Amino acid sequence: MFLLPYALVLLVYGAAVVIRKKTLVVNHHHSANWIDAAKDVEDIPTIDSSSLAQARSLQPPEVTSTRGGELEHLEFWSTHYRLIQRAWQEWERDSGQKQNEEHRENIIEGHDASFYHLPSLAEEIMMEPLLKESIRQLWKKPSVEAELELQTDFWEEPIRNVFACSSFFSPQSIRNLRQHLSLMGQAGIPTRRPNGMNRNGFVLDDETEGGVSYMSVDDFRGWLVDDYLRPLGRMFFPEYIGSDEDDESSYAFTVHYQHDGGTVTHMNGTVVESTTNSLAGSPNTNATKKRDVKLKEHSDASVVTININLNLPGEDEYDGSQLLFLDDHDDPAAGSQENDQVQRRKLEFQPGMAVIHRGLHRHQALPIEKGQRHQLIIWIFGKDGYVRIAPYEPNEQLSVEKRWSKAKNTGGRDHKDLGGDSHPFEL
Repeated sequence: MFLLPYALVLLVYGAAVVIRKKTLVVNHHHSANWIDAAKDVEDIPTIDSSSLAQARSLQPPEVTSTRGGELEHLEFWSTHYRLIQRAWQEWERDSGQKQNEEHRENIIEGHDASFYHLPSLAEEIMMEPLLKESIRQLWKKPSVEAELELQTDFWEEPIRNVFACSSFFSPQSIRNLRQHLSLMGQAGIPTRRPNGMNRNGFVLDDETEGGVSYMSVDDFRGWLVDDYLRPLGRMFFPEYIGSDEDDESSYAFTVHYQHDGGTVTHMNGTVVESTTNSLAGSPNTNATKKRDVKLKEHSDASVVTININLNLPGEDEYDGSQLLFLDDHDDPAAGSQENDQVQRRKLEFQPGMAVIHRGLHRHQALPIEKGQRHQLIIWIFGKDGYVRIAPYEPNEQLSVEKRWSKAKNTGGRDHKDLGGDSHPFEL
């Protein structure tokens, strides 16, 4: 039962952790229960001070841990949760009011980020057009044949049970999202670390203390999960998603890897010291925030993970930082480090590339040797944080029609009824 305001997903067989508004504990029967983690602490408004001004006056605590980081500074984020929420809403309103003023579309270092134009994150702009049209047709008329065509035309399986789409986001969509991330980092509002292992990046979530939540980002996350990622997860892993409760929740965040040496080039071409990179988090914490160079072997607290590269072609070249996957034998025990026979296989990202895999498929990020790597990651998991481990029998799996449908109680977007089929696109 959803009762309390703070949450985090704890380790699932050594999984990476996600900071959520509820606390998840996995029991020995591979299910999960939410437990009391913290009390809801309301902020007391200061007279004659906006929420944005109050939030900017806060001094966020230092981010240091690479394990168990979801437990860092809980009191600070719980205490200021609602203040930070109001500050992001105020910041977006200010951005909209000022976006037509002179020079507002330029990112000028040292200026108030609320002055800048927030580019569109609408589906029509963000998604690769041919992929979008193919998925649109599946929502309109789902069939196994159409799913196979989608997989053949757009997806590869470079590693067993790891699926990759070479062009999921267009370069323009990456620029738009990267500009949002850059402005978030310059807004002066405290932002929380993305998960318990990564220190650099943003939580994009309206139910997480310290998460970034304003209308443009919330809408973007909503259509991306509801209309693309959830049905794709059901298509690729039907044996682990057999009901609406298995994948009804999600958690979105960005991560930023950077080589130990060198400088950072902002999107306006300004070269600055790496400790002030606005895509890595709030500028008022960057002076003490250490770079993320690699990520240790782990599994995710999700039934399905989607990992999308946000580097720009020809502009953000880097070396190293490949993902390394253990062989997946559809059995958590197969990923045990004690099994010397398990093979590890590399996967290298390309700009705009999306990778989908089971959350429990163990993996790691190798050290980055030059430059920076930017990623958007979304975890899909079940009701109350449940992560399905045991596969469904074939006769228990969702039909293709059900894979491309929505539960009526999930709170998803309203869709027009075309030809008697409920689907998320307007023709």
